[in-house]
Amino acid sequence: MAHSPRPSAAGGRARRESPMYSTHYEVEGPADGLPMLMLHGFGCELGLMRGCMEPPIAEAGKADALLRVYVDLPGHGRSNGAPLSLASSDAMLTECLRILDDVAPGKKFAVVGQSYGGYLALGMMASVPERLAGAALICPLAVDDLAQRRVEEGRLLSADEKFLATLTEAERKSFLQNAVRADGKTWQRFRDEEAPGFASANPEFLDAVDEHFSLTRGARSLTDGLDFCEPCAIVCGRQDSMVGFRDQALLLPKLPRATFAVLDVAGHNLQFEQPALFNAIIVDWLERLEY
Repeated sequence: MAHSPRPSAAGGRARRESPMYSTHYEVEGPADGLPMLMLHGFGCELGLMRGCMEPPIAEAGKADALLRVYVDLPGHGRSNGAPLSLASSDAMLTECLRILDDVAPGKKFAVVGQSYGGYLALGMMASVPERLAGAALICPLAVDDLAQRRVEEGRLLSADEKFLATLTEAERKSFLQNAVRADGKTWQRFRDEEAPGFASANPEFLDAVDEHFSLTRGARSLTDGLDFCEPCAIVCGRQDSMVGFRDQALLLPKLPRATFAVLDVAGHNLQFEQPALFNAIIVDWLERLEY
């Protein structure tokens, strides 16, 4: 296995290379900082995580203390040429851990996961808890069987109709699919941070992942097997029609140092529908990390 050079302390872009494929990731922060692995949701790309995490990291004054590793998961973003051999949650998890070994071999790290990325983070919390310094789960997928998820009815609670009238029909349809708060500010972040992933993801690869979606242990057994005592934050949207918030509450008995928040007027895009509350929760989590 051939690897690309480890990024410098100032950060930059890199790829994990093999004879068959490459996985794109970008780093920010000092090489001697606490590694923090950032995992986006299904069909998105690393810009989603950069957009939601860099503001609270700056607010907490932690930019010079954390080595942030933003990954385009295989089949997504600049990693959309990945082979179908990586089209499973088990392979995704393994690939992300290998990237950490490339960037910061032997070091403990924190993980932040949004939606599907939160599911992968749960897999790490269950399988390699000794390697983790903490975890933040943003609208995490906690039940991998779609029929078993307890989700909320999608509701648009706050809308700027005058602004929405300026969008094309296609833009409006895409934006409002999961929106709870729809205005100029939430549109800008949706357009800049979330929508690019839709265009760059490899649909054949995503379909193949759907066929091998469950981690080997499955989400239910992940919950049963958790014994994770490091600082955690779980943030859910009260109106999240994709993953809900009720299943995530079942994680709490296994996470004695978890903050659990359910935000009103927020759905699966809570990080930009309730940015002040989201940032405050993440800042608190960053300050609780021990490293």
